[in-house]
Amino acid sequence: MIYFDCNATTPVLPEVLEAMLPYLRDEFGNASSVHQLGQRSRKAIEDARAQVAGFIGAEPSEIVFTSGGTESNNFAIKGALAAKRIPGKRVVSSAIEHSSVRDVLRFLSDTGQIDNVIAPVERNGIVTPEAFRDATTDDTFLVCLMSANNETGAIQPMAAVAESSRKKGALVHCDAVQSGGKLPIDVSALGADTLALSGHKFGAPKGTGVLYVRKGTRLASLIHGGRQERNRRGGTENVAGIVGLGRAAEHAKQALGAEAVRIRQLRDLLEGLLMKQVPSTLINGDREKRVGNTTNVCFEYTDSSAMVMALDLKGIACSNGSACAAGSPDASHVLLAMGLPQDKAHASIRFSLGHMTKEEDIKAAVPLIAETVSRLRKSNPLWAQAAKQ
Repeated sequence: MIYFDCNATTPVLPEVLEAMLPYLRDEFGNASSVHQLGQRSRKAIEDARAQVAGFIGAEPSEIVFTSGGTESNNFAIKGALAAKRIPGKRVVSSAIEHSSVRDVLRFLSDTGQIDNVIAPVERNGIVTPEAFRDATTDDTFLVCLMSANNETGAIQPMAAVAESSRKKGALVHCDAVQSGGKLPIDVSALGADTLALSGHKFGAPKGTGVLYVRKGTRLASLIHGGRQERNRRGGTENVAGIVGLGRAAEHAKQALGAEAVRIRQLRDLLEGLLMKQVPSTLINGDREKRVGNTTNVCFEYTDSSAMVMALDLKGIACSNGSACAAGSPDASHVLLAMGLPQDKAHASIRFSLGHMTKEEDIKAAVPLIAETVSRLRKSNPLWAQAAKQ
């Protein structure tokens, strides 16, 4: 299998698994127990909290462990709503947010709890600070913006948006799930009050996540029933998963240099070969302001769902958008927000590389992709017409 779907999930790193194993076998104590076995689990959690804090430039007391990015985004948005002191109901977000932000805001809007205002994006998939500034009024209590888009990799102007939003008294939430392990994250520089991460995007196990909560930020809890996570999130902690998340954060911080450059070079090689060997191929989004592992490619006159299935049969794993939207017949809301017509949005594939990707994977995959595109186009009458022109 040639795996080009790292934005959906990554394999657990060997050193992460090694760090977790003791807490799946002998160190099974409940971290809330006062005996030695429990307190060793407590220490492991606090060590991991310090590792994650160091990864994003936070204080350990500002780190809340969750089950993943979706819970963290829900926690930030619903917690801010429940704890807000101003009468305003306005929330401003971008048109390209992940479903774990987008669907929450739609639900809260449909139930009359908020006024959901969506800022547009440019054709390159990047919002402008001006769009957020114009949409943010005095009755805005929350602004939500992802730091990097999961489908195109486009990096958003988080710091500029946060600065203008906080001047108007709004809390700022950043979905940084697709930045973890790909970009340096400094919560002070970003200016966010809350920030979400998901461990399985950078080598930790699934079911692990983080919500950073800036010191002094009012946020109501979503899960009650215990005093865990400084009364932020009740429930017995996933000690092994948290330990793995801490080790993955430590690894990601160390690998952001040469490894990030290597992956970006492989991504550029993939794009270059595809553009050379497959006619009528376009790269969606900004070519420069994006994370280094991601490319979103439009193979005109094809269908992305058919492409993904056909490539899977050839041993290539990729996707036609967010994993959370898999199976939907609708075109990507991200690509449509960027102004792509329906036919091009339906013909677009996301390839996302990772630490396991090698140059030979790229060179082996491109001929298979070219062959698949050519075969699918033969059944499209519009391609025959376009090829004659």
